[in-house]
Amino acid sequence: MQEIIENQRPPASVFDTWSGSERTFFDHQTWMGASMEQVLKHSFDCQESWNRTYAYAFEQEMNNRYIDDQNRRMHADWHAGRPIVVDPPPVDYASLPPYDGSVSYPTPPLHHSQWVEPRQDQQHVDPQQGGSGSGSGSFSFGEWSEMMTSIFGPPQPRYY
Repeated sequence: MQEIIENQRPPASVFDTWSGSERTFFDHQTWMGASMEQVLKHSFDCQESWNRTYAYAFEQEMNNRYIDDQNRRMHADWHAGRPIVVDPPPVDYASLPPYDGSVSYPTPPLHHSQWVEPRQDQQHVDPQQGGSGSGSGSFSFGEWSEMMTSIFGPPQPRYY
């Protein structure tokens, strides 16, 4: 540490003109800077060793996940009656035909609105319920749909 302090000092012609307290202050600040560098280097080395340890564990985890996924796939193939292939051959994407957009997935049968329309509720009114009242409809949303109608107005046509 003393070598570092002496190497950081200005030339002797300048350093010798300083008073004793200025020399001591400069040496102390130089020592503090050098000790901080040592602490940071030690911290960096410790962090690097932890990172290497975790990198190894991460590689092991990736390998274990690959083996687990492969076993699950082979088990699903066995249940489905497909031939079991340990490592499926790689797909040559250049030889595949171009995508023509013919695959269309089914749209889930959802209502276009978050709340059921009052007119739709009236179509499914049970005659035993009397046909009126706040709890009418298939989901008993009478009061709620009346409140929504009073706030937002009657249901509008679909916007898509």
